[in-house]
Amino acid sequence: KSRPRGTVLKLMRTMRTFAGLLCAAVALASEAKILFHKSLSTEIPYTYAAGFPINVSLELYNLGSGPAYNLKISDPWPRGYFEIEGETDGEFDVIQPNSNLQHNFTVTPKFDATPEKPLLYVRGFPAELIFSTDEEGDERVHAMSTQMRDLLVRSNEDYKRITAKHYMEWSVFGLGMTGAALGPFLVWLYYASLQGTPPISKKEN
Repeated sequence: KSRPRGTVLKLMRTMRTFAGLLCAAVALASEAKILFHKSLSTEIPYTYAAGFPINVSLELYNLGSGPAYNLKISDPWPRGYFEIEGETDGEFDVIQPNSNLQHNFTVTPKFDATPEKPLLYVRGFPAELIFSTDEEGDERVHAMSTQMRDLLVRSNEDYKRITAKHYMEWSVFGLGMTGAALGPFLVWLYYASLQGTPPISKKEN
């Protein structure tokens, strides 16, 4: 028994729709998914000052199941306020699935504090990324990195006062820990000497 023509057409449309969804799911599953992370590191975390370098790290993670091609990253810093060592732009041919790439450079604030302007404020800004999802470069994707925090740049003299206090606190902490560790041993040694007991005895053969 043959099916009505309308039923056959509906069945064909359903099959085409299902095939399209299946193809889309396969394409999505094979695409690159790039996580772009920007981070800063300094001698004392989150403390910035004129004349002291800031290490900038741009990291790419491919969380997808397909590669990304022709990756170009850019992180332009204002040269009027920062000396730059290294390249703020970078290029990579490809990043494979479940892998990561990294680009590093250093910036050093240049800032003369005044009574009217004791701090330099730099608003946080992201780095930029362009890459292709196909090797030919037809499918281009633009993305931004994670946002870095705003910077409050201190004067060189102010920073030196902060670091001196920081190192003094660690020195006092280290002496306290040493005293806590040696205290019980020194007390035992003192009482052992009063009782005439050698603090360390050797077993005779």
